[in-house]
Amino acid sequence: MRVYLDHAATTPVLEPILKKMLPYFGERFGNASSLHFLGEEAKEALEDARKTIAKYINSEPDEIYFTSGGTESDNIAIIGSSKMSERRHIVTSKIEHEAVIETAKYMQEQNYRVDFISVEENGIINTKELEKKLNEDTLIVSVMLANNEIGTIQPLKEMTKIAKRYGAIVHTDAVQAVGKMKIDVKELGIDMLSASAHKFYGPKGIGFLYIKKSTPVTNIIFGGGHERGMRSGTENVSGAVGMAAAIEFCYEHFCELEEKYKRWRDMILNACNNIEGFKLNGDPDKRVVNTLSLSFSGVNGEALAELLSMNEIAVSTASACSSHSSEKIVSHVLRAINLPQEYAEGTIRVVTGADNTDEQIEYFIEHLKKAVAQLRKMGGTA
Repeated sequence: MRVYLDHAATTPVLEPILKKMLPYFGERFGNASSLHFLGEEAKEALEDARKTIAKYINSEPDEIYFTSGGTESDNIAIIGSSKMSERRHIVTSKIEHEAVIETAKYMQEQNYRVDFISVEENGIINTKELEKKLNEDTLIVSVMLANNEIGTIQPLKEMTKIAKRYGAIVHTDAVQAVGKMKIDVKELGIDMLSASAHKFYGPKGIGFLYIKKSTPVTNIIFGGGHERGMRSGTENVSGAVGMAAAIEFCYEHFCELEEKYKRWRDMILNACNNIEGFKLNGDPDKRVVNTLSLSFSGVNGEALAELLSMNEIAVSTASACSSHSSEKIVSHVLRAINLPQEYAEGTIRVVTGADNTDEQIEYFIEHLKKAVAQLRKMGGTA
């Protein structure tokens, strides 16, 4: 039995979504910038996709800009806003995705001052510390909505209210939140939001950036002026169609999916709580329901993931974007929440998805218990 439990890294393109995309690889292959009938067909599909996405995050269609994914969207938000302001201070958190952290480090090299706000042991930002760091020179506050490793949800609405008192732009990397929790950009009060289709059953290579009207941000890629000048490059029509179909799928089936994720979460946690030396990372309640960061003392996380993989069970030890870095034996997120070393080294990330079944979760639990016991007998490593 093959069991995929790494849906924070990527998700499969589900069949009904793929079916909606296929015509735009073939008979409807037109360039959305062309003036002939094929171009008009492509343009119409692109704008329909924009309207669909806007509907599910409660924005206006012309506030949605298509990009290549979350990383590009994050870069546009931070670097693009810096080009429109004389302010020189950026605030983010210690548990952001590398797409934000590395962009913030780049801005430091450009002589911007960057503050990385710490988090509590439950993985949630201390809003009092955030306010202490803000000042009249703060350009942007960029904080992820849901963490990609431990699943914690940040009090973004509260943080936005604080940031607005200083006239700062608020951006959120919502790559791990879209499709997993209800999102209303107007209620949150944010200025920009990044998302990536392949995290919610759409294709790779397409994402979007929500930019609230009148937000001072400009392009960082130059070319033919596509996406109303914000992101040049021929539009990925099939990708946009797939992303719109994917977000529609997630929210039209939201209650059904949430119920399944909660059931599987409880099954996994009930089993893990019976294993000595177990710890769940992140806030137990303020989290996306399908993401679990599980730590076991006396076990090497990589060895545990490898043993599970031998039984065709796919889990990860950290973010997929950092797992190949030799410098990151323990992820920056686990360090930020001050997880004891013995637990940090024995951590795996388990993320369920729409394509999972009860039988698969039972199979995973069975082999997880066996693998932890086997590794402990061998001294923690295979």
